Amino acid sequence: MGDRDLVVVGGGPAGLGAALWAARRGARVTLLEAAPGPGGLCRTLSRDGVRYDLGGHIPFVRDDARLRWMRGLLGDDMAWVPRPVASTGRDGGIRPGRYLDQRPAPRPLGDGPVPDAVPGQGGAAYLADLVGAGFRDSRMRAYLEKVDGVSLERIPAERVVRLLRNQAAPEGFWFPRFGIGALMDAMAAAARAAGADLRFGAPAAGVDAPGGEFRAVTLASGEAIAAPAAVLAVPAALAARMLGAPAAAPIAMRACAIAFVRVNGADPLTPHAWIQCDHPEVPFTRVMETGHWSNAMVTGDATVLGMECYCRPAGDDPVWSLDDAALGDACVAALRAPLGWLGAGRGARLLEVVRLPRAYPLADLAQASALRAAVDAIASVRGVAHAPGSEVIAAVEAGERAARALLGRAA
Repeated sequence: MGDRDLVVVGGGPAGLGAALWAARRGARVTLLEAAPGPGGLCRTLSRDGVRYDLGGHIPFVRDDARLRWMRGLLGDDMAWVPRPVASTGRDGGIRPGRYLDQRPAPRPLGDGPVPDAVPGQGGAAYLADLVGAGFRDSRMRAYLEKVDGVSLERIPAERVVRLLRNQAAPEGFWFPRFGIGALMDAMAAAARAAGADLRFGAPAAGVDAPGGEFRAVTLASGEAIAAPAAVLAVPAALAARMLGAPAAAPIAMRACAIAFVRVNGADPLTPHAWIQCDHPEVPFTRVMETGHWSNAMVTGDATVLGMECYCRPAGDDPVWSLDDAALGDACVAALRAPLGWLGAGRGARLLEVVRLPRAYPLADLAQASALRAAVDAIASVRGVAHAPGSEVIAAVEAGERAARALLGRAA
């Protein structure tokens, strides 16, 4: 089995979480990642003197222990952002709270417990029980369907529950001053300091598991990395293919095109860091204003917006089919009208559009069986654990759980 205790495939937050947790407990770890650096989608980009994250990656810290963990990695390079997530009305006005935080009067934002979902239940039925069908349709349906691209009846209730529980930030959130990439870099550095072998630019090609027992990960170069256990911190369908599982029904993916725009002038467009937008005439569904996340990421003469446009990765999709310049123009036009946030005399310039054709598996009950088949295929192999991606901290914790389950070391 060689001289390693654990191989981790994937260098995003889940894979880094697994490698760091294991290395700090004395395990001999090798992490393999195809990209040239850590973080996966949790990267911080830089252009024209400004920095911006590849999407709005809030590290939803939910307890003091996790906050201490984050401070131990970042030291003083983190800040409290006292700006809860907000959402728009159809008139372009902005109200406090996410769409899922809204409650019928007189209930306050986010009121009430979040019950577990019934297996196989759709999001529409779940939210009808939570807030009533009429309120659900007037405040929540349009946004959730705009993000996921299917009817709320088909969006799994389990997804709604995860959003309600894991992505609530009613008071604000902690954030790395130099972007989410700084947290990924700090995790990688800490794992290396603890003895982990991190290999970037090292794509895994397959997993050797004869008789249903893990033996090694094979790299595209042909090298085999042997160990008694492996964490697969990649999408479940990819992990199943690496294990040689029988071909299952294809899993549809949701795409995201993120338009980054530099707006002239130091004044912010809104008082909010992160705004959800369900307006059907606006191409983006979520918008972040980088200067509100950290003033260390922008210059004094401009603000930067990152606008996430969820869509299908197909030529007939009205968003994906736009070229970068046209998509940037459409996003800037929406900031002017119907939203009314950007005045006619204030200039805005497209920095870049980042396209993610396979951002995440489409949340659709119709493909639940295909997803379950992939998860079951992974679970059938001894010595392998899957660490699914999610929002930043939930993904880190998934990686830690996977490593703990395999190595059996005390926390």
